[in-house]
Amino acid sequence: MTPTTRTSQRQDEFLAFYDATFTEAYRYAGRLCGSDRHAAEDLVQEAYTAVLRQVRADVGKDLHIGYVITTIRNRFLDRIRTAEGEQRRLRLVAATEGARGMHTNNEAPDTPLTEQLPHLPERDRAALVLRYVDALPVPDVAEALGLSVHAAESLLVRARARLRGKRL
Repeated sequence: MTPTTRTSQRQDEFLAFYDATFTEAYRYAGRLCGSDRHAAEDLVQEAYTAVLRQVRADVGKDLHIGYVITTIRNRFLDRIRTAEGEQRRLRLVAATEGARGMHTNNEAPDTPLTEQLPHLPERDRAALVLRYVDALPVPDVAEALGLSVHAAESLLVRARARLRGKRL
């Protein structure tokens, strides 16, 4: 098989892989990003760009959705860490206002939890998705968010309470 044929075959594999996995990847990114569709789209694009780089470099790895999901999660966490360093005070104010804004009496008590996720502050949403969607143990959630285990446990307690509509 010539190198050109091999490259063409790998690109066809990538396109088939993209078509088969895009919905799952976008849904996962959407859970992390909440109502910010543009951020979710950016994460998905970055993940598939990383996969395409591997294909073009002919790394020889099998294409797998797990790689895409992990890339999306890591890029999302990188964005949180960067934003936290640059805009810590602004984010804290926005998170406080966002948490207050979601506790209205107009909200139906039977709203599915996944529909309430976009209304949570970014850090709460990240902690809940890592813990309950990705099923990471608390120490891994803490490490991913750059927190101590105790701080991660506290964040999860507050995030669950906000998700249920209780003020903390």
